[in-house]
Amino acid sequence: MSRVRNERSVLEKARKELLWRKCKADQRYALTNFWSIKVPGRGRILFDLRDSQVEAIDHWNANRYSLTLKARQIGWSTSVAAYAWHTAFFTPDREILFISKGEREAALLLAKVKYGLAHLPAWMWERGPTLLTDSKTQVEFSNGSSITSLPSASDPARSFSGYLIVVDEWAFLNNPDEAWASIEPTADVGGRIIGLSTANGHGNFFHTLWVEAETGVNFFKTMFQSWRAGGRNDDWYATKKANLPSWQLAQEYPDNPEEAFLKSGNPVFDLDLLWEMGKKIATPKVGMLVEAVV
Repeated sequence: MSRVRNERSVLEKARKELLWRKCKADQRYALTNFWSIKVPGRGRILFDLRDSQVEAIDHWNANRYSLTLKARQIGWSTSVAAYAWHTAFFTPDREILFISKGEREAALLLAKVKYGLAHLPAWMWERGPTLLTDSKTQVEFSNGSSITSLPSASDPARSFSGYLIVVDEWAFLNNPDEAWASIEPTADVGGRIIGLSTANGHGNFFHTLWVEAETGVNFFKTMFQSWRAGGRNDDWYATKKANLPSWQLAQEYPDNPEEAFLKSGNPVFDLDLLWEMGKKIATPKVGMLVEAVV
């Protein structure tokens, strides 16, 4: 009987080791099978990634400088929290920094990481790193990796020299250009950057960064995710359109980047009306000015 138990124990240990290696090699497998998220109205569920979220993770893996313009409430903070966990938990010496607008936003983003950690299976903790620090602003693992979440006002990137910086809602930071000034040196020495934001009008720092990326002036690779990325349908959008002013609809739930930037930010003028007026203007005639003979 003892020998049978020993054999079962050895087989179980081998099975868990194979499972660990599969989770390490395959992010999507690890997240969909072992990472828990909390969904309003549903409670705790496993993270069943949508196609848009798989696309995002692939984009972050493929590009050192990633810039996402997105609609609101499409699960992007959930995705980036899960991505950060997998990066830190399965790979040694991966220091990750989240930068958010304020303390509340920073705490909420890290809370998504902590929620998933709290519901990992016991075997994963037995095989993986131990949790050394679990504070309001940081989780730190025994493999040398950590995830820290701080508000932008504290200028956290100024002394950071880790693996990855995630800037959440970049267009809404109080000091977006200063944030970039402190972030850029980290990336310059080999670090990675993930920038995420909904639009906040035209001509600001985030918009400029996006335009420069689109035209190849900087090193960022862009990704746009519309309101459809949240798994919503046309009926849902029609209801939002009927109940929101056009600028807020464009800001929160854009259909394309042009709409997001040009109509968001609560502009003074009615942009829909100006667009219609512009279409009615006659094509100017080409001619020459001549001196009138009196």
